[in-house]
Amino acid sequence: MLKQTFQDIKSLKIQGATDVAIEIIKVLADYSDTIKTKELSVMKKKLKIGADFLLSARPTEPMAQNGVKFIFSQLNKSRPKSVIHAKDCIQKASNDFLMAMLDAGDLVINHGEKLVKNNDDILTHCHSWLVEQILIKAKENKKKFKVYNTETRPLFQGRMTSKILLKANIPTTMIGDSSAGFLISHYSGRNLMMDKIILGADAILSDGSVINKIGSFSIGVVGKEEKVPLYIASTLLKFHSKSWIKIEKRSPKELWKNAPKGLKIINFAFDLIPAKYIAGIICEEGIVRPRDIKMAVKRNYDFL
Repeated sequence: MLKQTFQDIKSLKIQGATDVAIEIIKVLADYSDTIKTKELSVMKKKLKIGADFLLSARPTEPMAQNGVKFIFSQLNKSRPKSVIHAKDCIQKASNDFLMAMLDAGDLVINHGEKLVKNNDDILTHCHSWLVEQILIKAKENKKKFKVYNTETRPLFQGRMTSKILLKANIPTTMIGDSSAGFLISHYSGRNLMMDKIILGADAILSDGSVINKIGSFSIGVVGKEEKVPLYIASTLLKFHSKSWIKIEKRSPKELWKNAPKGLKIINFAFDLIPAKYIAGIICEEGIVRPRDIKMAVKRNYDFL
């Protein structure tokens, strides 16, 4: 159970911060039921080992980490008298966190939809469920706009975005990752300049900067230079209490399967968008300035 989930996350069969978090929380709750012991300390130890193993598959996903943190905080708070009671607490905490994720996502979508205006040209990058849902809701509300999305090399997650948006009858144009900066700039022509950029996030750091798919940094830099506002759609449940997080490097073979011998390849999976490039973070409270993100987290999720 744990090994299969680990492998599915590592291979990107399960991808995206939200889907990874959901799967880890569900599997951890199911795993707790299979632990055979009458000792509470033994059960907690095994649960912790299992949680650490699952989380190691994707260290850049604090939403999953926060979900696990919530489960253990609720378990300790309930002070179970038996293993059976502890397992019930784990199931309840798991369900509560998944419900909190769902409620938070609905709020982000509602706030984000208001940002989309008629005749907007909007750039997005990679595959974000929240961004897609914001755009789909705007379409359902009869707004007329166009979306430009990146193909997202080397695994082409942008193709998934294109298919979903087209299915929702949203006019969509794909671009190569390396052309994103030029597209945003006025040099590409007034008819191709973007009105706004909406990206998802894998993590929101304590200083208001954001971790997202590789390529996001350069999009942020050009957006700032060209005065095209960049918004991040993310629930506060992706908050990470430090100002840095380890950036995952994936296999060089994703970039070049049969590369020449001796060639070194760096395959960053994510990068960082500094807070100064971000106009606002679309979250549960509405659109929050990056510098105010810690207070927003404190107001909404005291366990973080």
